Amino acid sequence: MQRMRSRGLGRFFGGVLMPLLGVVAACCGGSHLATPTSNTTLAAGTARATSFPGAGCPLGAYSALSSQEMKQSMDGAISGCFRVAALSPGHYSVVVEAVQSPKAAASEKSLSAPRSTDVGPSVQLKLSPAEGGPGSLVEVTGLLSSPPSKKVGSVQLCWDGCERGLNYEGVPIKWVSPTEFSASMIIPAAPWFMGGGDRVAPLASGDYKVSVECLTMISGCGLAGSEGSGTFHLDAGSKITTWCVDTAGCARLTASPTAVLPGDVVKVTGYAPLQSIIGSSQPYQFELKIMPGVPPSEEVSYSRSPNGSTMILLGHGRFTVGTPPSLASLGKITPGAPASDGGLSISQNPANPGLVVWCSQGRIEVSGPNESQWISTEAAARELALLGYGLMGASAPRCSSVVLADGGSVGKIVLASFLVAPKSGAPPFVSVALQTFDGGATWKLVPAPFGAQTSGFAGFRYYGSSVEALFAPMPSKTSGTYDATGTPLVETLKSGQSNWVAGRLGCALRGPCVTFGSYIPGNCAMNGSTQSILYSNDQGVTWLRPSWPVQAQACWPSELVPISLRKELLISTGSQYFVRESVDGGASWRVIGIPPIPGATPGSGFSGSSAELQMLTNGSLLVTGQRGSRYQWYLLVPGSHNWCSPKGLPVGLQRSARFAPVRQVGDALYWIPPTNGSAAVLRSVPVASVKC
Repeated sequence: MQRMRSRGLGRFFGGVLMPLLGVVAACCGGSHLATPTSNTTLAAGTARATSFPGAGCPLGAYSALSSQEMKQSMDGAISGCFRVAALSPGHYSVVVEAVQSPKAAASEKSLSAPRSTDVGPSVQLKLSPAEGGPGSLVEVTGLLSSPPSKKVGSVQLCWDGCERGLNYEGVPIKWVSPTEFSASMIIPAAPWFMGGGDRVAPLASGDYKVSVECLTMISGCGLAGSEGSGTFHLDAGSKITTWCVDTAGCARLTASPTAVLPGDVVKVTGYAPLQSIIGSSQPYQFELKIMPGVPPSEEVSYSRSPNGSTMILLGHGRFTVGTPPSLASLGKITPGAPASDGGLSISQNPANPGLVVWCSQGRIEVSGPNESQWISTEAAARELALLGYGLMGASAPRCSSVVLADGGSVGKIVLASFLVAPKSGAPPFVSVALQTFDGGATWKLVPAPFGAQTSGFAGFRYYGSSVEALFAPMPSKTSGTYDATGTPLVETLKSGQSNWVAGRLGCALRGPCVTFGSYIPGNCAMNGSTQSILYSNDQGVTWLRPSWPVQAQACWPSELVPISLRKELLISTGSQYFVRESVDGGASWRVIGIPPIPGATPGSGFSGSSAELQMLTNGSLLVTGQRGSRYQWYLLVPGSHNWCSPKGLPVGLQRSARFAPVRQVGDALYWIPPTNGSAAVLRSVPVASVKC
C-alpha cells in the first residue's frame, strides 16, 4: 500500500486535541438554523467528472511518499502528483483517504468538557456581509461580554454548526479592543462532510449558523459548546456541483497518464467534499492512498475504526503499472570504476594497487602483499582538541574515511577524516580531515579551499593517481548549515606532490560525467544523510542536478556505475528503486527491473537493515548483509533472470559479513566484522571467486 500525505498534515491546529486531528475541538454544539430552500437530500443521477484547471506535476518529485503535495480548493477541486512506487505490474487506483472523528471518540480517550466557568465569556458574532454566494469572503467580528482572562491568536470557527458542520481550525484573529476581535473566512463552495463523516451536506441555499469555539484555549474546549454564533444566508444560485449528485458518487478522481511504469510521475485531478479547513480558506485532506486491483463502482466508501472514527475513501483514479525494462535486457555490461557515496572507510589508491588502507579501532592500518603498517590516531585526537573540536569516542578515535597518497620525496601520506562536535556545540556533528606525513606522530589539517571551512569537509575522492578533498560551500548566515546541494569545492593533492592546490570537481575517467556531491554526515536514525547527484555536459566546468533523482540516501550504500560513454547505472541499497539507468549522461533516469531479491520486501528497499547491493567489476549484482533472518550472499550474473548462491566460498565467510558493509576495492571485496572490544580484522575475498 502506497500512501502520500498532504502538505497540510504537519500543521498545528491551534493546539487543541491533536490526537483527534482537531475534529473534536470543533464539535461545539450548534445546528442548522433553517431548512435550506433546496432539497437537502442529494438527488440520484449521473455524475460528471471535472478536471482541475492548471494542475501540474513538478519534475523533481523525489519519492512516492511524504514529499508529495496534494491540494484542494474551496470548491472541492483536488490536484496532486505522486511518483509511482516499485509496484508489481497490474491494475491500481489512487484515492483520497479521509478520517472523521466524532465527538464520541473523545470519551474513549478520557477527554472531558471543561466547566462552563472555565470556558470564558460569551461571544456575539457579526458577519459582513451576512449573505452571499458560495466562496464569499466574510468578515467575522466577535463582541465579548467581558475581556477574556488570556488573549489567544487563533480560534475555531464552524460552518453549519460545530456538531454537524464544517470546521475551520486555527483561524487567525486580530484584537480590536479588549472585548472585540476580527477574523475572516471563505464560505464553502462545495459540499462538506457532516457530523461523524458518513453523510454529505449538499451545497444548497438557506440560512446557516457560523459559530466560534476555543476563544479560551484550554484542554477539551471543543467539547464545552459554542461560545457564540451568527447567521449567514447562502444563495447557491446555479452553482450546482454536478460531480456530487448522490452520496455514493460524491467524488471524482482521474489519474494521468493511466499507463505507467515504476518511477513515473502521475497527476491526480478531481473533486471531493470538504472535510475541514485550516485557517480561513485552506481545505485539509488527510492523504492519498494507492489501492491494488480494479476499484469498486462506488466513488465513496465508509468504514468504522475501533475508536469510532469514520474512514472514508474518496474517488478512484484508475491506472495500470507495466513491467519496467529488465537489467538482463541491457545486454552485456562492462562496468567502469564505480563512484561510491558516503565515506571511504576502506580504500586503495589506483596508482598503488594491492595496498589497502582502512579505519580500525584507534588506528589506521595499511595492508599489502609485502607490507603491513599501523598508524595511531592518538595524535590526531590531540590536534582536533587543540583546534577546539569535541571528540567522539575514545582518546584514539576511529576515523570515518581514509585514503592514501603518494607524497613523492616525503613518502606515503595518510589522509583521514574524523567525526567531531563543532566548536559551537552539537548536534549536528561535522567531519574534519587531517593528514600525517610521519606515520601518525603528528597530524595537521587538510587545507580548505577559498569559500569553504575545515568543518565543511565533504569526502575524499581518488581521481586517477591524485587525491581530491571535497568541501561543501560555506553555510549561509540565515540557515547556519552547509550547502550540501551545491557543487563541492575541491583541493587536489597530485601524485608525487606534498602540497595541495586548488582544483575542481572532476569527471569520471570513463563514461558519463556523473558523480555524487558533498557528503555531510547526518543522523541516520532521524533525518538521514542525503548526498546530491550531479552531472556535467562540459567536462566538469559546470555541474547540474537531474530533476529526479536529485539525491541518494547515504545512510545505506549507493553507487554510480558507468556502463558506456553516455549510460550510467545508479545502484541504491536504501531506495525502493534498486537500479536506475540514465542514457543521456545523467540528466534523466528510468527504473530498471531486477528479479525479487531473496529476503527483501518488494517496494521497500533495504533501509533499516545491514544489507547492501552493489555491482561487481564483471557486471554481476551482489547482495550481502543481514536481511531479516537471511545473511547469505546472492549473485545476479549478467543476462540472468534469477539470483544464485555463490559456490565455493570459505565456511563462515558470509556470516562474518552479516552486519558489516562489504566494499569492492580493486579486484577484491573487503569488510570489517563487528567486534566486542577485540582488535578489528580486515576480511577479504577475490571478486573472481564470487560466482555461481
